Amino acid sequence: MRKLIARIGAIVYIAAIVVITVVFTIRDANDILVREVVIEAGSEIKIEDFFERCPEDARFVTDISGIDTKVPAVYQLRVFYSEAFEKDVILRIEDHTAPKGIALPKMQYASLKWPEASECVGYLVDLSGIAKIEYKDGVPEYRLTGDYTVPVVVTDWYNNSTVIDVPFHVIDDHNAPVFYGIHDINIDNSENAVIDYFNGVTFKDDYDEDPFVMVDSSRVHIGQPGTYTITYIAKDVAGNIRRQDANVNIKIPDLDDSFSGAGGAWDSVYHNEAMLYAQALINDELRGENNIETARNIFNWVHDHIFYETVMGTQTYEEAVYQAFTKHSADCYGYYSVCKMLLDCAGIPNMMVLRYPVTYNGHYWNLVKLDGEWYHCDSTMFMNHPSVYFMKTDAQISDSRHNFNGDMLPPRAESPSEYAYY
Repeated sequence: MRKLIARIGAIVYIAAIVVITVVFTIRDANDILVREVVIEAGSEIKIEDFFERCPEDARFVTDISGIDTKVPAVYQLRVFYSEAFEKDVILRIEDHTAPKGIALPKMQYASLKWPEASECVGYLVDLSGIAKIEYKDGVPEYRLTGDYTVPVVVTDWYNNSTVIDVPFHVIDDHNAPVFYGIHDINIDNSENAVIDYFNGVTFKDDYDEDPFVMVDSSRVHIGQPGTYTITYIAKDVAGNIRRQDANVNIKIPDLDDSFSGAGGAWDSVYHNEAMLYAQALINDELRGENNIETARNIFNWVHDHIFYETVMGTQTYEEAVYQAFTKHSADCYGYYSVCKMLLDCAGIPNMMVLRYPVTYNGHYWNLVKLDGEWYHCDSTMFMNHPSVYFMKTDAQISDSRHNFNGDMLPPRAESPSEYAYY
């Protein structure tokens, strides 16, 4: 009996030792495990980070190869360790790095609205993305000419911020552009008279190299003798405006009345002289190695040698070409007409395109057949388009001034041309 009791006691003792050992092993395994780990975006995921003392056999059960650590996010992972344990842990990828970028130096007129803060910085880089960009001290209120440094704060979605100092050159401009050479203009009362309002007139601004300049000639009545006031208007980028008046004196000419009307003999004279001049241009200057090169030379020449001027009333085709060749001025109909005559002389097929629907300020340009396809070409000088529309498809010339009715035209080229340029 004593032996039996001794054996039972030994067994109980051993069992107790095993239980205690297992309990302490589990507790120790739990104690060394880090249940939640935070790493900086862009960092490497390491198994060692999930343990106070990393077991040699520790590894990820979850496949972490597809995790992009550059993108902040939260993941649940499973780890194995100490020969027996698999546990779930949390990985948090967070962005604690402030954005980076550069300042974009600005010139600012004191009288104008300040740019948005976002327009003052560029080349921004951040892992979580930019949440907001703002002036550190509110919108600046500098009013005197000088150089200033304006701090701009860039903040990402984790509220990390960086301050970028932006150089500003502020201009306190109260001086309007100045005209030089404004004078009275004397013309005859021909209904087709063309007035070059800027002949001998120049203008200059102390800061703005290209101020907006126009002439209000709405009070002038071509063909009616009298004295009319015109107003030159100039506005610089700071908003300063200058107006200066001059007179247009229309008087009765002392001319032979045999050519007093448009059309008839005059048109014949215009057409013959213009054709001779156009043919000479093609032969002497504009003829290229092929039709594409010749057409491009034509549209460049017209764009560069003729200045835009609104024509009062209507003109015949011959009158428009004659005016453009002799006075170097035309409206869009004149630009179209000169290109047509030169293309005709060069033997290049072409036709008119008229803006549709027709408005009070219609527009004309050429459709030209080049390399077996029809293309849009427009030599008109536009203020916001300093070059030539050449060999454009419908899609390439799609803007408000070039709306047209395609049903009235032959099929046009659909793919962009290698020769097309702005």
